[in-house]
Amino acid sequence: MTSFKQVWWVMAKERGRQLTQLLGIDLAVVVVLIVMRLIGRLSAIDLVGFTTLMALITAVAGFVAMAQSQEQVWVTNRWRLIPVANWRLYLASTLANTLAIVLLWVVLGVLEIGIATLEGFGVDGSVWRDLANGTLPFLAIVLAFTLLLWSLISLAHMLSLVITDFLPGTQGKWLRRGLTFIIVLVALKLVDWLFTGMAWLIEKLGISPAAFTYFGGSVMAFQGSVVADMWLAVGMVSLGAVVLSVINCYLLAHWVETKQLQQMA
Repeated sequence: MTSFKQVWWVMAKERGRQLTQLLGIDLAVVVVLIVMRLIGRLSAIDLVGFTTLMALITAVAGFVAMAQSQEQVWVTNRWRLIPVANWRLYLASTLANTLAIVLLWVVLGVLEIGIATLEGFGVDGSVWRDLANGTLPFLAIVLAFTLLLWSLISLAHMLSLVITDFLPGTQGKWLRRGLTFIIVLVALKLVDWLFTGMAWLIEKLGISPAAFTYFGGSVMAFQGSVVADMWLAVGMVSLGAVVLSVINCYLLAHWVETKQLQQMA
């Protein structure tokens, strides 16, 4: 039987190549912006602003690319026919995604801090203290929500397959399109609930606007017991991601099958 490490390594390399391409585009744009800054077409604040915007776009594109790669694992013979337990396949794909997206964030973060430092925005040695005090738990929340969204996307995809697989091809195709439309509407509502829930959580935790401070004009940190509350929120969101993942693994093992061989026949 194929080992978990082998499957994970192949997935990690493929996800790494995808994100390397995205980083290449990001770096190319940053180089153009730096050249424009050197010839006086951009101010320092414009350079930092545009590179930050490009970093956000790259991060979102990375999230979408990883979500697509994750979905391909569940419905393609290439991965499903590997002699490995379904829960190991799910875990390997999720870990490969997590490593890839974290490395992407690290590279983008280092690039942004480097540009801000060169432009004299006051990022000094205290940046690492501020990262430990606030930015790290904040990024942990973002990562937890990322894992939750990946799990939710997979759950929606698998449920649509479970519902439509027993129907003939044409009927299944149209029903799948209808379900996709419904899933999009539900996802938009979930996003609305997500932001509403975050606002409710912030209120319940007693976090006031004064809790947010800026060190060196660029790094976000938090004060008091807010950090402990944030780690609690990370745990809550992570628990939700684990529950959805367990459901996904059950569906993967008992209901979701690949269809390529049947289509070819």
